[in-house]
Amino acid sequence: MPKHHFDIAILGAGLAGNLLARQLRQTFPHLTVGMFEKSQSTSFKVGESTVEITGNYLTRRLGLENYLTEHHIVKNGLRFFFDQENRQAPLIEMSEIGGIDTPFHKAFQLDRARLETDLLQMNQEDGVELHMGSRVSALQLSSDASPHTFSVDTHSQKWTAQCRWLIDASGRSSILARQENLRIPESQHTLAAVWGRFKNVANLDEVGPDTFRQRVHGTSRHSSTTHFCYPGYWIWFIPLGQDIVSVGIVMERPGCWQDHLRKAKGFVDFLKEHHAAWSLLHEADLVDIGSFQHLTYGTRQYFSQYRWGMTGEAAAFTDPFYSPGSDFIALENDLITNMIRSEEEGASAEQLHNLVNRSNDYMHFRYEASMRLYRNIYSLFGSYELLKLKWQLDFPSYYHIWLSEFMQDLHLNEEFLADKIQEQQPVLNALSNFSQLFLKVEHHLHSTKAYYRKNLGQFTNALEGIDWVEEVGHAQTPRQFFTRLHEIFNCTQEQAHQLLGMNTMEKPFPLSHFLTLRTSA
Repeated sequence: MPKHHFDIAILGAGLAGNLLARQLRQTFPHLTVGMFEKSQSTSFKVGESTVEITGNYLTRRLGLENYLTEHHIVKNGLRFFFDQENRQAPLIEMSEIGGIDTPFHKAFQLDRARLETDLLQMNQEDGVELHMGSRVSALQLSSDASPHTFSVDTHSQKWTAQCRWLIDASGRSSILARQENLRIPESQHTLAAVWGRFKNVANLDEVGPDTFRQRVHGTSRHSSTTHFCYPGYWIWFIPLGQDIVSVGIVMERPGCWQDHLRKAKGFVDFLKEHHAAWSLLHEADLVDIGSFQHLTYGTRQYFSQYRWGMTGEAAAFTDPFYSPGSDFIALENDLITNMIRSEEEGASAEQLHNLVNRSNDYMHFRYEASMRLYRNIYSLFGSYELLKLKWQLDFPSYYHIWLSEFMQDLHLNEEFLADKIQEQQPVLNALSNFSQLFLKVEHHLHSTKAYYRKNLGQFTNALEGIDWVEEVGHAQTPRQFFTRLHEIFNCTQEQAHQLLGMNTMEKPFPLSHFLTLRTSA
């Protein structure tokens, strides 16, 4: 007979729930953890590509490096290809942004079905009480020190469970968000996506002449997350191992998306219109297909002082372009674990309340910062020059700010959270200012009929100008931090000036120029 009381109950046994269960058992071996999943088994899911925060979380926090290296694919960064307006450019002639060396900070391409199956076994062996084929209903949240309760339905019985901490990791089912009316639809950045798994996809490392291979110094393009970029949409290729490649389309709904893309024929026919992408797929077999009509959404609340929280897509989702989904899982799981640790160490109700509020505010900030990378700028994705300009701001900023903070565990320091929340508006201002600048450059390129002019024959090393990668994660003085940020921002501004045909900047702008919101860039 199952236990009826748990210290921590996790609703959902997908990526977010399994990773949290492992983290909780490693951190609090004396606490009982139950995990409840309505499905009987794991299955193929999108969200296979990780970036460096997740890589650090999986290896440093959860001790999974050996497992991931053996059973999944060590990723060779993000890679971008650019086409002509007629979408018929040969792959080897396309301009490209991508890495030329094995990344110093690891990330992985995940076979989600295999990973979740293996994590389920690891977690069971580590003492997690797993309930597959168990549907949760009649959820009653506590608003005091009493436990939360919910009903569990299986094919053979129905019973009631109690828990002190309740964590929703149910993915887009979003049990808590729907019950408590927490979901916030995203109205300014509406996306749809369709994807499928293919067998017998041509290997990017075996395409073209030696000169094409040597352009990336012989490193593996195939192990990258590859983006074919177009105005208003992009196509991904992600290798999963065992001769399976995930291929998908992410597209703005206004003006681009059509519902027939959700069907296998419409999906494949659309891919055929893109010469380079189809050159990798023309001998491939479609295994299965899935879609989302609405990708992006936020939440009113991530965590509660009454000992509940949400993680992963049960809470919110931004945009898959830079593969940030599992980064949010890492952050949310860390913050949840930090709250439980605080209570276990004897924090008062007021202290826990303050920590929860700051953790909520921090996640709202992270969501909004992520969204300002994408809102209203999908139109520039089809130009090599424009995306290069954006990439050479976004990638160094990710390493210098977000990855470095995570590697130092600064997000688990309550004083740091308070400072970060207080300083969030200048960061959001800078992101908005740069978005305006990028759109100004895009307008100029369109007006001069130059949008596609560099989409053939160009190559940019994804790490160009970043000679400090090995320093990421090391402590810096405020002066060092702001000096580098000043350099990143001014470098982007100078490149934008060049694309606009303006004279070289006489001297760098002060940092305040970027951090103060302007109506025009």
